[in-house]
Amino acid sequence: MKQILLATALIALPVAAFTGFNLYTREPRVVASASSTGLGDLSAFSAIVTDVQAIAAKGDLAGAKTRIKDLETAWDAQASALRAKDGTAWGGIDDAADAALAALRAGTPDAAEVAATLTALQATLQNPTPAKDNSAAATLVSGIAVTDANGRALPCEEMLAAVRDGLTTAKLSAPDQASVVALQAKATERCNADDDQHADEFSAQALALLAP
Repeated sequence: MKQILLATALIALPVAAFTGFNLYTREPRVVASASSTGLGDLSAFSAIVTDVQAIAAKGDLAGAKTRIKDLETAWDAQASALRAKDGTAWGGIDDAADAALAALRAGTPDAAEVAATLTALQATLQNPTPAKDNSAAATLVSGIAVTDANGRALPCEEMLAAVRDGLTTAKLSAPDQASVVALQAKATERCNADDDQHADEFSAQALALLAP
């Protein structure tokens, strides 16, 4: 869930230049994993959803669309910390929130669909952790993980940051440099479109070229 433009992120200097890159290239792995600690107190998010439900129930879908932006902003602000606590639970809520946002932002929102997605989001906030599939494994592209163990695409901003960090230190031939830059541009375009899956695939190909 996000509508984050990456121009600022791609310009900003990395806090630890090559750390993120190494997370993806040392071995197939994911950045954050689920833990037993859970996500903690989610009541503030639940309260916003309650407000959105009340507004939508009055038939004011435009007002509900405006109010749910507050949820999106608050959720995105805490995404990294929450995902680190419990990636599976975070992902379940993130998916439910995406569905509610999409319903409210449709060209002609359907009141029944809006109500259903908000109900599902509220239920997921109350019980965010689905049953675990112990047989699941991360999906790899060019030997690099592009999903977590539950098959959910990794945050495209994090993978793009790894590409950016790799470009600051890698010694590449001119053709490889051009390829990485082109893949980075494609990944950025898909990430800005909230298409993490394809963005991560492009980033993984770039990271494979950057690997020593």
